[in-house]
Amino acid sequence: MKRCVVAVLGMSLVMALGFATIAQADDYKSFGVRLRGIYVVPSEDVDHQLNGVTLSDTLIPEIDFEYFFTKNVSTELIAGVTRHDIKADGNTIGSTWLLPPTLTVKWHPLAGGTFSPYLGVGINGTMPYHTHLNVDNTRTSIHNSIGWAAQAGLDYKVTESVFLNLDYKFFSADTKIVINGTAMHLDINPNLFGFGVGYRF
Repeated sequence: MKRCVVAVLGMSLVMALGFATIAQADDYKSFGVRLRGIYVVPSEDVDHQLNGVTLSDTLIPEIDFEYFFTKNVSTELIAGVTRHDIKADGNTIGSTWLLPPTLTVKWHPLAGGTFSPYLGVGINGTMPYHTHLNVDNTRTSIHNSIGWAAQAGLDYKVTESVFLNLDYKFFSADTKIVINGTAMHLDINPNLFGFGVGYRF
């Protein structure tokens, strides 16, 4: 319940910021869409009963949408799906899919330049599904989680509308895996390394 309240308050803050700044000068392009290739590297923290259990790295396509409240402040919503092998001591014992919608607020201190670095913070929701272990009669699931997200990156302006992007994100995904009714601590905590191209209008 507490996490849901934090998520609602965070989204309310983003909306309030938008309404407060929407009337400012429009000497910048407000909307952007970007396509990235993302390399996802989980940094697991597991229950002692799961010693040796890890999730595999994966490479995925990701699309995100960005809106600039001002020249220097934007919000970004990302959409993507990842699949990970569940491994024990290096051997694959199952798999899971993760849907991690994430909303960040970004600050661009050098907006408008050829090189435009940025920092961001926000909210991540991690929703695992199709989790299974390769053992007969084993019921397995991973809980959903809501946590914080951190972001840093760089836009390189090719034209006034087209830009290249390097991006790093960290998601705090504190969750549990349930095996035959027994819940065990499993923090996924993925690191996301991205490279892509975007269009702003």
